Amino acid sequence: MTSPDFVSLGMPATVTDGQRDVLLAAPRGYCAGVDRAVITVEKALDLYGAPVYVRKQIVHNKHVVQGLERRGAIFVEELDQVPEGSTVVFSAHGVSPAVHLAAAERNLKTVDATCPLVTKVHHEAKRFAKEDYHILLIGHAGHEEVEGTAGEAPDHITLVQTPSDVDGLEFARAPSCPGCRRRR
Repeated sequence: MTSPDFVSLGMPATVTDGQRDVLLAAPRGYCAGVDRAVITVEKALDLYGAPVYVRKQIVHNKHVVQGLERRGAIFVEELDQVPEGSTVVFSAHGVSPAVHLAAAERNLKTVDATCPLVTKVHHEAKRFAKEDYHILLIGHAGHEEVEGTAGEAPDHITLVQTPSDVDGLEFARAPSCPGCRRRR
């Protein structure tokens, strides 16, 4: 295979072995929210200097993580691993209000790199909870996005992890929206 020929303007690079061409994703192979979060960590390192702590994995890409670690980012699972008064970045996956509160109680400087689309989901969860809807959140227990969203309206959210989780669901009242149907 020949070396990648990088084209300007963000066009994909092409690798060829004479029989086939492979177009490489440019510049990175992840969503805009994660890209924004990575840039946020880089800017936090520029602004505050090392170390900057990052709660949870910012991106599932070991090369990016290792590059940020070389610059002084320290990845932690929970806030109790962050020294009091330090700077911590919340990942693109978002966090619950309880995590924001815990950070404030430990006098941590927080940088919220939550993806704007995740923030929108959090706002919608709060809005529907305020209107007394019960929300079915489809996801996996323990995942940061699920924890963050469920934490916004814990009394109004039921986590659904498998199709069988739906079978036993019962609700106190039927939805009061046009087009919603009751299950019989």
